[in-house]
Amino acid sequence: MSSFENMIKQLLLIALLCLDLAMIHALWKSPPVTMLHMLNVGQGDSLLLSTSERHHILIDGGVGNSVLTELSEVLPESFREIDLMILTHPHQDHMEGLIPVLERFDVQAILMSAPNYNSEVYEAFLEAVRKEDCPVYFAQADTDFKFGDLNLDVLYPFEARSGEVMANINNASPVIKVDEWLLLTGDAEHEVEEELLNLDLHASVLKAGHHGSRTSSSDAFLAIVEPEIMLISAGLDNDFGHPHPETLEKIADRNITVYRTDQEGRVSLSLGCARSWLPKLLTFPRNVHNLDQCN
Repeated sequence: MSSFENMIKQLLLIALLCLDLAMIHALWKSPPVTMLHMLNVGQGDSLLLSTSERHHILIDGGVGNSVLTELSEVLPESFREIDLMILTHPHQDHMEGLIPVLERFDVQAILMSAPNYNSEVYEAFLEAVRKEDCPVYFAQADTDFKFGDLNLDVLYPFEARSGEVMANINNASPVIKVDEWLLLTGDAEHEVEEELLNLDLHASVLKAGHHGSRTSSSDAFLAIVEPEIMLISAGLDNDFGHPHPETLEKIADRNITVYRTDQEGRVSLSLGCARSWLPKLLTFPRNVHNLDQCN
């Protein structure tokens, strides 16, 4: 075989390898399993729930525009559609990043609690919502969503709180149960948790309320939810001391596995044996955790 033929063969092998790696990268960003990404947005909250049928639900957007970088890492290339955007409450550390998302993505629908709240960032968000001109739903217990086989059940508030003046805006946060495995609470505090204790709250994964603050995750609430995993979104060395030692002690006492953005960066959970369809030589990024036991 001539040197020219050898060179052509090597080039073909390199091209095939690049194609395989590109396919693997595309599969990682759009896997045939449900994924939950707790995005690394510093001292704030933002989660992306991506279903096996390619539906994408964004819950909060953190502060600034770091959410855009995070989304670019977990969504397929050039993907610009969000099926449902959820704003839990109008504090800047949950809301600000949603404004550039509204400017750059095609958002199909928005769920929000919409209490009466005055801030420049909230006004900017509401203006971006008006420009998006998509359906807006006010969170209440009879407003639920279904994306393929995935069900989002709004448990709280029991009645819409849109336009309501609230003493504690954290408690405007909707509490949402995703199927039987995930419970989302925004920044809801003990008062809301107490109102929910007679409901079916059991979930394998609990997104810790209020960044792991002592004002959320009461003993009674944790006893009802019985989570195996808790997710905490907080900035490294933040000024609020989140997560608080009291909360971490409760988690440790119950032998709950905890994942934190201030320690791990972005954390991703896969629902199903996500590794089973990828080549043996490929491993997920270190912060992807599988909820099922896969061989």
